[in-house]
Amino acid sequence: MSENRLADLRPELDPTHLAVSKWPVSWRPPSLPDGFCAVVVDVDEVTLVCSEDQLAGYDDASREAVEVGWRRVTFAGPLPWEQVGFLADVAGRLAAAQIPFTSLSGFTTDHVLVRAAQADLAVAVLSGDAPPEPRSGTTNP
Repeated sequence: MSENRLADLRPELDPTHLAVSKWPVSWRPPSLPDGFCAVVVDVDEVTLVCSEDQLAGYDDASREAVEVGWRRVTFAGPLPWEQVGFLADVAGRLAAAQIPFTSLSGFTTDHVLVRAAQADLAVAVLSGDAPPEPRSGTTNP
């Protein structure tokens, strides 16, 4: 292994295109969508993450916002609760490649959502590849 190569975090890219949607604080999904999903209930909003196809099954009249075109990268688990710095490592690698992300954690597995256009690059840097040189005048590759 080259000394310039970082450890492989064993990222797994889901082919499904996801949507992240914002709903009023009183909204709850009538049923959970098929496939990967997350529902976050906060004091100010409800967030639903699910496939773009499954989102079409919900009444969009009450939806406040939606962002489509996300892909999920999963890290093989189980990740121990005592592990320190795993997401910091993920964040550092993605930041070095100028890839914005958001994270979600299950009981034993961590996930990050990245834009579909940057998913392959995200997997490469999370697998240990060096990030590309930044392009002049851009914030993302």
